[in-house]
Amino acid sequence: MKLRFKNETVQFDEQTSVEEIINKIDELLANQYYYSHLIVDSEEVYESLEIYLLDSLGSISNIEVVAKTISEFVNEMLLMSINYLTKVIPEMTLLANQFYQNPNGDNWLDFSFLLEGMQWINQTIQLIDKTKVRPENWDECIKVAAQLQMELKNLEQAVESTDSVLIADIILYELLPLYEALNVVINTTIDTEDVSDNLN
Repeated sequence: MKLRFKNETVQFDEQTSVEEIINKIDELLANQYYYSHLIVDSEEVYESLEIYLLDSLGSISNIEVVAKTISEFVNEMLLMSINYLTKVIPEMTLLANQFYQNPNGDNWLDFSFLLEGMQWINQTIQLIDKTKVRPENWDECIKVAAQLQMELKNLEQAVESTDSVLIADIILYELLPLYEALNVVINTTIDTEDVSDNLN
């Protein structure tokens, strides 16, 4: 069985364990790359890697490791964040206004999407924060993310007390300004780091 990554090829014998393969992949990535997925005999494998390898180990001929450089990963995450913020910011005022009135089932569904988006943005910022390639103005993103976390807790309390006016206030006067600030910070990062150029 052959394991390929970039220009390197590693030959494994029939007695190789799944643990040895995973350790070798970690060694090849060496904190320089962000793992994406494997291509095992032409089949893309994104999840349950260990289980997949255990089930198929005897019949595998080729494993190709697909990974991005840490810089490419950070750049991609920044661009995805901007796309999300650009779409959600105009919707927030409309959602708040609906909660000032009597929110219906669709409004609550939109609200749940907003919460999911908040969690995704926070996870994205945390992921980038753990990498070795942080943008210059990254501290500003971390500050906004910390404020978002606080507002998420406030939102949870407002939901528990089913206070739709408080939910609307938090969306309009707390979350919206934070999202707008984050949009400015990430756009500045993209401009100063040449993110869009780096991905082409």
